[in-house]
Amino acid sequence: RVAVLSYHSGEDRIVKSRFRQHATGGCECPVHLPCGCGAVSTVRLVRSAAKPSADEQTMNPRSTSARLRVVEVI
Repeated sequence: RVAVLSYHSGEDRIVKSRFRQHATGGCECPVHLPCGCGAVSTVRLVRSAAKPSADEQTMNPRSTSARLRVVEVI
């Protein structure tokens, strides 16, 4: 598994797009059509981005913008 902790929305956007690219195998086919390019995914998205809890944000206000994203290598 690979876990990435991003602290800025710009960083999170980069991580999200790279994870999505690897999860789809780089396929650019439309979502509503079957994949015709034969792309193979290399990772599986474990879940959506995790955000800090309310208790964590109270103890550490700087953690508010943090996002944790995880993928698992197939």
